[in-house]
Amino acid sequence: MNDQVKTWAVIASHYIGECFDHCQHLLDQDNSTLDSSVRFISTQLYLDCHFSSESSLILIQEGKEWDADIINRSIIEGTVKYLYMIACDDVSKKERAHEYWYILPKFSAIKRHQRAKDLLDAINGYDDSNWQAIKEQLLSEEKIAEFRSGLNRNERKAIEQKWSFSEIVNEFAKSKQDGLEMLVHLAYNYGMSSHLIHKDGDGVGMVWDRCMREPKRQMAVKLGHSSRIISDICVLSRLRSMYLMKACSEDYKVLSELETKYKHLFSELAMAIENFNKVEYGT
Repeated sequence: MNDQVKTWAVIASHYIGECFDHCQHLLDQDNSTLDSSVRFISTQLYLDCHFSSESSLILIQEGKEWDADIINRSIIEGTVKYLYMIACDDVSKKERAHEYWYILPKFSAIKRHQRAKDLLDAINGYDDSNWQAIKEQLLSEEKIAEFRSGLNRNERKAIEQKWSFSEIVNEFAKSKQDGLEMLVHLAYNYGMSSHLIHKDGDGVGMVWDRCMREPKRQMAVKLGHSSRIISDICVLSRLRSMYLMKACSEDYKVLSELETKYKHLFSELAMAIENFNKVEYGT
């Protein structure tokens, strides 16, 4: 079983690598159809999602599908934010890129300031050079006012809510845009992996339940779980690449050609999920 999963993960890494290669010229340099600031900011998010995808596949190869699922949660959220930033009109692209890269980080800096202050107050560490990295997170009252961008608390919360995963997915569901309205299904996997991140009873219980299964059921669910993660990684990579190409007015039929090239992989992944349903539910 492990060899089979390793093979899937290796082939999937080649697939997402080819998606990346076909987009690299759009990531590396400005073009006439995408504002330079939008290209730079969105590229950082595209790259980060790609690198995390590679990390998730490495964990899959090592039989660590639960940990891979945790990373996949961040890939899902990153991809959703990437599509939100780039699958819109030019004015919205610039506005959303600015909010993502400049406005929201300022709000986060204010929260970091308060956490740093609470820590330094608790340990009386203001004069201790060992806490310099924490002290660097402190902001002056003037800087805090500047970072609030002249917005009141409700306005700041509205921007943060606008960029929340659930809000973006709900907007996609209403958009009727090809490929976006179906992303609402990601909310289920996103929510389930939250249990793993927080190590709550549900998350720990899922791992325990699998360990207690008889070998046949355990193998079926492990293969099905791994195949679902790999499939998600490939689908998300394709979506990021497709919408980047669309934003740059490039033909993205090459992605359909890649689907054909790797159809054996996708067929095996689908069969693993079908086998899980057959073993677990008799369907």
